[in-house]
Amino acid sequence: MSPSVRSAADSVVWDQVVTDLRAGLPGWRAVGLPERIGLLRRLRRRVGEEAATMAAATRAAQSLPESGLWAAEAWAPAYSVAQVARVLERVLRLVEAGEDPLPAKAIRTRPDGQVVVDVFPATWEDRLLLAGYHGEVWLAPGVTRHQVLSGASRTYRDSADSAGVTLLLGAGNAINLVLTDLIHLLYARNSVVAVKMNPVLAYQRPVVERIFTEFVDRGFVRFVDESIEAGAYLARHPGIDHIHMTGSANSHDALVWGTDGAAEDRRAHRTPLIDKTITAELGGVGPVVVVPGDWTEADIRRQADLIVYAKLFNSGHICAAPQILILPDGWPHADRLLAEIRRLLTTVPARDRYYPGSEDKVSAVLDRHPQAEPCRGDRNRLVIEGIDPDEDSILFTTEVFADVLGVARLPAGSIPDYLDAAVTFANDRLTGTLAANLLVDPATANQHAAAMDQAVADLRYGTIGINEWAVLSYNLGYTTWGAYPGHTPDAIGSGTGVVVNAYQLPEPRKSLITAAFRPRLKALTSVTHRSVDRLIPKMVRYATTDDRRLLPGIILTALQG
Repeated sequence: MSPSVRSAADSVVWDQVVTDLRAGLPGWRAVGLPERIGLLRRLRRRVGEEAATMAAATRAAQSLPESGLWAAEAWAPAYSVAQVARVLERVLRLVEAGEDPLPAKAIRTRPDGQVVVDVFPATWEDRLLLAGYHGEVWLAPGVTRHQVLSGASRTYRDSADSAGVTLLLGAGNAINLVLTDLIHLLYARNSVVAVKMNPVLAYQRPVVERIFTEFVDRGFVRFVDESIEAGAYLARHPGIDHIHMTGSANSHDALVWGTDGAAEDRRAHRTPLIDKTITAELGGVGPVVVVPGDWTEADIRRQADLIVYAKLFNSGHICAAPQILILPDGWPHADRLLAEIRRLLTTVPARDRYYPGSEDKVSAVLDRHPQAEPCRGDRNRLVIEGIDPDEDSILFTTEVFADVLGVARLPAGSIPDYLDAAVTFANDRLTGTLAANLLVDPATANQHAAAMDQAVADLRYGTIGINEWAVLSYNLGYTTWGAYPGHTPDAIGSGTGVVVNAYQLPEPRKSLITAAFRPRLKALTSVTHRSVDRLIPKMVRYATTDDRRLLPGIILTALQG
């Protein structure tokens, strides 16, 4: 019996999953746009019906309180899923009506000929609920304006263009990743899907199955048990055409090359254990580049707030969490910014590391960096200063996946020189290409516009957040999420392919999300937001119902932040 099968009975069950999906594939391909839109609409409603249950399950699993900052976080996955589904539904309605979903005026060309598409905001509700935010997608060099106009949303018009039967190896750190990836595979790849969730999120499986009940009933989706054996067996099943996974590069390599003594030989000779197409989102070491400028005390507090929020979200168990803070050496505000970061790390309510293996990774960091300063408890919320940018630090090469923040200082003789050094450091010294962040005040950005533009162009990351945490791009629906292109199966890095991308733009290279350096309202990405635990549930209700009567209440609650 194969080592990836626990028993003959298990293999029968898993074989039947593939048989059911292959039988359901023609049916899914035959579902027209009106019906696909209806399925999405009803899915959103079920997200709304299940949101409180999903949040309660998260709070129980992670020992989170029923109110306050971390309670709001437990509601965030429902909003993410509802927003992505809502955006996709809007695009499909435009396609159904025979309209071009992407306005021609949204497409522009950079001086070097690279095409950029302004995708957010797209509606007046976007401008109201996320005022000051802008999202854009940069496409690969050589992609033309005509290709964008003719290729956008093409998949939705041609259901024969299908990935067939896909195995989704779901993320273990956030339930919304499983749901939104599943939506993407169904609609953007026209695939039917076998879902193998990570054991860490097994407690959410009943909720996920209820949300996708119509897709399950019609044979378009099947769930299997969360075991490693189920995933390994299905990954090698001849009836599976494509694999999409979220996890670590190690997980990908174990699947593709194996873990035995011949694994490296297989990699060297490019003879994988699996000969299927694979898309993967695999994380990495994320930087925050601080651009020197004349910051006020309020600026320092806001940007420290943002950094700490991004670091502590989900206890740091998230692929886009910033791990390295890049500071300009000699900048007069650097020490004050670090002091405010430490203060927040000390005072923000405690929460546990819950992800398996995180304590071992933290121990490895402490072994290599004994100067680590705990901000809460003996080993919690570590800040590690004094890292030589030229040293071989574990923080530069390994995603810790916990509440650990390293600090690297680079020379700052001039802003263009500093930006060039910071980009080179982020590109060449840090592992992975998933998400990067830049913080820059408007006066500096304007004064050094050319250098800033070049820095953004040169950063080899799939998503870049400017004055906002890059992960918000995942939740906009219109932008893309995934590694910067160029990784290969034998050097997988942060993975291959993108998800979300509601317009299905051809050959996306990177997405940018830009926010105001000094927002008028307290940003949602804030550990000091006073009303966020009431605000996010209201936003979920709106995103799942489209009830515009809820908008005044949302704005009022936001003003109380």
